Amino acid sequence: MQIEWQVAPRKQWHADAAVFFAFENAEGRLPGLDRFVQENGAWLGRSAAIGDFRAKPNDVAVFYAPPGEVLVPRLVLAGLGPADRFETEKLRNAAAYALRKCRELNVGRAAVPISALEGLPVEAASALREVLVGSISGLHRFTELKTRDLDSAQGPQSLVILSENDPAGDLADVVSLAESEAAGIILARDLTIAPANVVTPAYMAEAARQLADRFGFKTEVIDLESARSLGMNAFAAVARGSHEPAYMVVIEHAPEGTENDPPIVFIGKGITFDTGGISLKPGDKMEAMKQDMAGAAAVLGLFETMGRSGLKRRVVGILPCTENMPGGQAYKPGDVIRTYSGQTIEIISTDAEGRVVLCDALAYAARKFAPAAIVDVATLTGACIVALGRQVAAVMGNHDGLARSVLEIGEKVGERYWRLPLWDFYFESIKSDVADMKNVGERAAGTIVAAMFLKQFVPDEIPWVHLDIAGTAWTDKDNGAAPKGATGFGVRTFFELARRWPELKI
Repeated sequence: MQIEWQVAPRKQWHADAAVFFAFENAEGRLPGLDRFVQENGAWLGRSAAIGDFRAKPNDVAVFYAPPGEVLVPRLVLAGLGPADRFETEKLRNAAAYALRKCRELNVGRAAVPISALEGLPVEAASALREVLVGSISGLHRFTELKTRDLDSAQGPQSLVILSENDPAGDLADVVSLAESEAAGIILARDLTIAPANVVTPAYMAEAARQLADRFGFKTEVIDLESARSLGMNAFAAVARGSHEPAYMVVIEHAPEGTENDPPIVFIGKGITFDTGGISLKPGDKMEAMKQDMAGAAAVLGLFETMGRSGLKRRVVGILPCTENMPGGQAYKPGDVIRTYSGQTIEIISTDAEGRVVLCDALAYAARKFAPAAIVDVATLTGACIVALGRQVAAVMGNHDGLARSVLEIGEKVGERYWRLPLWDFYFESIKSDVADMKNVGERAAGTIVAAMFLKQFVPDEIPWVHLDIAGTAWTDKDNGAAPKGATGFGVRTFFELARRWPELKI
């Protein structure tokens, strides 16, 4: 969908449909809608139907102009709920539902007036950014593998921003910023939704190479033999059961002048299919385990966004990509493995493979890059879903400032996090009689214990947070800007973290 500006007096605005927003109950319509009705849509003011619209969250109504010389024949009104409970997430979702209604109606040219954002308790540039991200990501559909039963409604082809004045300042930059973010989200979604026979570790490595070719990133793809020679025995152990070649993918964005800066390193779990290995999962819903690389997909989505936006910051992504399969060569419960860090781990469950591949990636990041900070992201524990549900990710780490920044940024961009404790006594659960630690402990505090395991592989002086996105990486129902399927969760948080790094109090 193409985004464009139309600068003209209000009476000359033209589009197939114009999208406006409204608050619920007594707060009523926003000022921009009232002016539009007075100057462009007197027909709407005479319509009894306008009084039937309640403007609850996610409500959308379409009002049609009578036949005649009307430049905007449809008005799409999207509800925001009560004004005193407004959140930017509601605006983002309202835009998504409004644009999907436009698609349903085969509207080719939808429009959002800047004046439609007046009266919102957020700056115009921020509001427009959320509207655009919501509109683009809310229209996303994964149809690449379908050959039949395709929805014939393909619009809108363009989204027009209506304004009386030339955009300036933040407004002038917000379109490219929002398009960059949405592109990253969509890449992460597509990688996560596609089946595991398509998105293999080799496919992930090639996706990183293609990003590097397009945007000038550096890449290093460490194959299994090289990983073993480096001492990445934990990563290699998980890979042993699969016939698919495994890769530790490193991608780096180092614009001119930043080459010697300590980078922010983002590490994404890239298990492209997880059977549980020898500790085999139940068969029910195992097809969903193609999602176990959503962390790695989010990191590649970040690099898509950074490449498009031209961010001047040194950032490294590390993606340990492999399948976790049973087989004659597969690692086994009871095995003891010497990791890249030199520490040994006793394998209790081969279905706790995410932390096993991440521990080598974390230690490698710390030693290779001496980073300013490390953020790892993984669909790591079902316990996280039990604790926080499917709309909130868990944050744990060794640095209050970094954890606080993730929470604050996530609140701003609509990716919710909740911090869990990481006190030293949690390590008692993973003490081993034969190795330095076990890869799992008792069931209690499973999400925290998994993070405590990872903590052993990050030097204390490096700020680090672990994000468990087991619940948030996928939605089984339509959530506005996140249609059913993969959500691309994390992309916006990571981008804002990198973009705002100098001003954060880390």
